Amino acid sequence: APYKQVITHGWVVDGEGKQMHKSAGNAISPNEIVEKSGAEIVRLWAAAVDYTQDMRCSDEILSRIVDAYRKFRNTLRYALGNLDGFNPETDSVSENEMLEIDRWALASLDDLTAKVLKGYESYDFQAAYHALYQFCTVTLSARYFDIIKDRLYIFAPKSLERRSAQMALYKITETLSRLMSPMLVFTSDEAWENLPHQKLASVHLAEFPKAVAEVDSTLLNNWEQIFSIRDEVLKALEEARIAKQIGSSLEAKVILTADKETTMFLLDYYENLRYTFIVSQVEVHEGEAMKVEIQKADGEKCERCWNYSTRVGEFEKYPTVCERCFDALNEIEKAAVA
Repeated sequence: APYKQVITHGWVVDGEGKQMHKSAGNAISPNEIVEKSGAEIVRLWAAAVDYTQDMRCSDEILSRIVDAYRKFRNTLRYALGNLDGFNPETDSVSENEMLEIDRWALASLDDLTAKVLKGYESYDFQAAYHALYQFCTVTLSARYFDIIKDRLYIFAPKSLERRSAQMALYKITETLSRLMSPMLVFTSDEAWENLPHQKLASVHLAEFPKAVAEVDSTLLNNWEQIFSIRDEVLKALEEARIAKQIGSSLEAKVILTADKETTMFLLDYYENLRYTFIVSQVEVHEGEAMKVEIQKADGEKCERCWNYSTRVGEFEKYPTVCERCFDALNEIEKAAVA
């Protein structure tokens, strides 16, 4: 036979699983979808369905695919928008120097790469699609992007804290563009063209990323535990918001009580906690069971970052900002003079 493998697929049926017929009024033409939503949506639908069964297609299903496409596109747009001023040739940060949350993001990217490559190699496009969707909506949008926003906007442009986040965003965008390219041909190429200082003219000229031999499971597990605690903190913050105890989460101080082992774990990550929870202050105390308490943050509101600090008003040069913003403003001022 003039081929190595044969892949068969089911019929395309309507949203209720019935065969499509013009006379029944349930037929959908691919050309209609392309004209209305673009060719990317047809490809994304084909990747998202289980082709080993009859494949359902309806306006409702396509609407969900359009929503998923927007999430993919917005993920790439957010990452690219925060790479302004970043040159990978001169501003790169080695993985050893990067902040741990940024290394977690890259370890998660390694995990994603392995899953997507496995899906493509076994023709399980649905598995590849779902892995990409989960990564963009949960790992990035619901977790990582929320946490690094403060660092990207507040720290001095050339600070290690900001460059570390940008390094992670660069690697994430470069890898996502390549992993998405079979499904989102035009979108991945558009993202690739907007990557700073990209040498290849098209993502379709680039090699596929390779899976690492071993993903850093310790790093992933540690942060999974932190995110589990974060979920409890977010619930408590929402309850405090409903009770009008606080407005923004930055008005809050989180007091965590936990058993000895969890307390030691939290203290190891203490410097990360307030940024991970997006609050102004965190206290950790040893007790019996896990308990989350929300109080009003101590100090005054910083006019620049909106975090609360007891040191606002301490700096004569910038009396309305916190210690972190004071340092950032001094760095920015020095860079402007240099």
